[in-house]
Amino acid sequence: CRTNADISLTWRQTMNKTLVLTAICADRPGLIQMLSEVIYKHEASWEESSMAHLAGQFAGILTLNVDENVIPALEKDLRGLADHGMSVTLNESADDTNAANQQTLWLDLTCHDKPGIMRQVSSVFVAQGVSVQSLDTEVVSASMSGGDMFVAGSQLLVPKGFDIDNLQQALEDLSDDLMVDLALADED
Repeated sequence: CRTNADISLTWRQTMNKTLVLTAICADRPGLIQMLSEVIYKHEASWEESSMAHLAGQFAGILTLNVDENVIPALEKDLRGLADHGMSVTLNESADDTNAANQQTLWLDLTCHDKPGIMRQVSSVFVAQGVSVQSLDTEVVSASMSGGDMFVAGSQLLVPKGFDIDNLQQALEDLSDDLMVDLALADED
């Protein structure tokens, strides 16, 4: 017959945590396999991830679900990837307790490339209380004008009832050539 203490102890022994892992190193074949081998060795579950090749570097961020008892051994093995040139950080995820009161916006913006664009845009985000969920940027050649264009796509998180028109206007006020497209994400 099990006591409440036995049941409680068993539950604590198998408690899982969600961790956020970041990795960066010179890009070459086999990097994701190196990471996945270490993760698999510790019976962690690879969940969400985003990986990219930027300026010759591999950069990745992912979430893991893992038994909290194996975290020290997992951290040790991940630090061992430095011997292969990979820098890895591991952090415990933060609880998103306010998710029910938030909504997602999609933002696309384009303008002539110039220094300080992201500084200006991020200042508007801060002033408006906007959180960036994802951001992809690139500079592309403008075929008609011959100059370079800065292009950004972003998923934003804002409070429900947020004034989208106010954000649109604040972004458009940054520059005469800034084209802004904002859309509320479809609710599931």
